[in-house]
Amino acid sequence: MIKDEVKISFDWNKNISILMVVLFITGVFVAEIYFGLNWWEKQEIVRAQTLEDDILKVNRDITKIKGTADAALNYKDKSVELSRLLNEHIYWSNFFNWLEKNTLSTVKFDSFGGDANGKYSLNAKAISYAEVSWQVKAFLNDPLVKKVEVTSVNSSAGKDKGKTADSGVNFSLSFELDPAIFKK
Repeated sequence: MIKDEVKISFDWNKNISILMVVLFITGVFVAEIYFGLNWWEKQEIVRAQTLEDDILKVNRDITKIKGTADAALNYKDKSVELSRLLNEHIYWSNFFNWLEKNTLSTVKFDSFGGDANGKYSLNAKAISYAEVSWQVKAFLNDPLVKKVEVTSVNSSAGKDKGKTADSGVNFSLSFELDPAIFKK
C-alpha cells in the first residue's frame, strides 16, 4: 500500500439518514413542482374558458350589431332614395294653380299638352281678339314665363248664326315656362 493511503469505505448505516433527508427534500421539491404545475394548469384552463366565454359573448354582440347595422344601413339607403325622389318629384298641381291664377276669367281652355321640361300648348276660347291679346300679356307678366306665342286664331262667330253661345275666338297658345315651378 501507499503510504498514508487510507482505505475509503462508505458507511451506509451512518449516511443513510442524510441520503433519506436529501431524497425526502428532493421528493418534496418534485412534488411541489408537480402540484404547482397542476394548479397552474387548472388556473390556465379556467382563464382560457373565461376568455373563450368572453369571445363568444363578443361574437354574439357583433352578430347582433351587424343585424342592427344592416337594418340601419337599409333604412339610410331608403331615406336617401326617398329624399332623392322627393327632391325630383314633379308637382303638376303647382302648374295648374299657376295656370288658374294667370288665366283671364273670359278665357276657357279646351285642351292641354306639355311635359315637365317647360314647353306647353293650350287650345282655348275667348270672347274677342282683345281677350286673346290680354291673355298673352297676362302670361308674359309672370316672371316664370320665358316665351308665349299664339300659334293660331280663328273666329267661331260665323259658323252658326243662330247660336250666340258658340260665338267668340278660338286660339292656340304655345309657351315656355320655367320648370322650377314643379319643384316649388
